[in-house]
Amino acid sequence: MSKSLASQDLAKHRAVVAVELEVLAKKLDRFGWERDRGSAAHDRLMIDWMDALQDYPIEEIRAACRAHILKEPNRMPNEGHVVAQILEARRLKVAALPKPRDPEPERRLEITEEERARRAAVVASLGLKRIGGEA
Repeated sequence: MSKSLASQDLAKHRAVVAVELEVLAKKLDRFGWERDRGSAAHDRLMIDWMDALQDYPIEEIRAACRAHILKEPNRMPNEGHVVAQILEARRLKVAALPKPRDPEPERRLEITEEERARRAAVVASLGLKRIGGEA
């Protein structure tokens, strides 16, 4: 998304991604989120989160956050957990798609000796040389 969005739209998207981190942090306030607000560490967490997730649609980010919380309700996911959850959801979605049917194998026709002779006669009548042989 970072390549397809205009800079203003990308900034808005990054802000929404940061809100998702805020929501999770408040739900699971294991790191003293409010206490660290405005610190360099807090800012770095936000930037890392936005950098890692800016290329994913917000719907996928939210779904991944929900899935992680359902799996591990007492553990705050980091951006790596969220990306892994998004990729797993995509993998499962693709795996659930109907499999394409294999095309029928190409049937090779056996050429009879009579057909070989007929073809050789046509080539000879045109004055062409056969590959690896005489006309």
